[in-house]
Amino acid sequence: MNPRERLLAACRCQPTDRPPAWMMRQAGRSLPEYRQLREGHTFMQMCHQPELAAEATLQPIRRFGMDAAVVFCDILVPAEAMGISVSIEEGTGPVLQPCVRNAEDVERLRDFDANSETAFLSKTLHRVRAELGEERAMLGFCGAPFTLASYMIEGRSSRNYENTKAFMLGQPAAFDRLVDRIVDNSLPYLAMQVEAGVDAVQIFDSWGGSLDAHTWRERMLKPVTRLIKNTQDLGVPVILYVNGCSHLLEALVETGADVLSIDWRVDPADAIRRTKGQVALQGNLDPTTLFAPPEVVQREAQRTIQSFRKAPGYIFNLGSGILPNTPLESTTALWETVLNPTSVKS
Repeated sequence: MNPRERLLAACRCQPTDRPPAWMMRQAGRSLPEYRQLREGHTFMQMCHQPELAAEATLQPIRRFGMDAAVVFCDILVPAEAMGISVSIEEGTGPVLQPCVRNAEDVERLRDFDANSETAFLSKTLHRVRAELGEERAMLGFCGAPFTLASYMIEGRSSRNYENTKAFMLGQPAAFDRLVDRIVDNSLPYLAMQVEAGVDAVQIFDSWGGSLDAHTWRERMLKPVTRLIKNTQDLGVPVILYVNGCSHLLEALVETGADVLSIDWRVDPADAIRRTKGQVALQGNLDPTTLFAPPEVVQREAQRTIQSFRKAPGYIFNLGSGILPNTPLESTTALWETVLNPTSVKS
């Protein structure tokens, strides 16, 4: 199988010659060549310049040869296009202004034309496809409505999401309107990526696990399902990643996602049992494992792959994004193990 065939077969729960593999945040962040490329540019500037974003996307493919290239971009690009200023500050992370805290703030947001206002991403994807060729998979993505709404409300990363949950509980109509507007704008944004050639998309819900199962099902199941179903109607599989999702697995299956990407806290056997063969799985090596010696990384990668052997479909990935200071020798050992079928013990 070529890499593209391998990834799409796994998404559809079909047999593969080995598990396809890619890595969240793989697009250059831990590589020396990425750090050199980044010099003199902010993160958001990188996202907006197709030649730089395409290069960052392709660097890890050239070095390691994963099955899929995930485009270099940021989940907050749609928030920016909706009229919120986004900056990435060292030591702080994303900072968004102004915050969305009431119904009036929600209505002040703009709907955007993805083909014009985020055309830079389409140009990036076309550049990436031109170098990848037709045999390797290309992945697009967007942020899930809860994560994007939380960033808009909090204005930055949060530990407890006080403002978000207060908004959701205290102003339910305004919160639901915000979520619906995020989905309304995310759909053409994903459609633009599909038009540009992506083979599958991942929806990132970095903060969804902060909700209890009842609240997630009551407030997020419907909009996430709408986002997934309408994207699948474009002819591509959808991967849903919710960080901290161990208590949400049954609800996540109900979204109709083709693949659930699980974090490292979820036991693979438990995930397989609870999802009842209805969905492919992706994951879930702890990113901090890559700070261990290479031989430990190889052992843990083999163990992870073996733990998913009874899944109906399986894609190897980390349980979260690779960390920026990950040792290169351990990352190299990981990919030498994962991409070599003979290295995985039966």
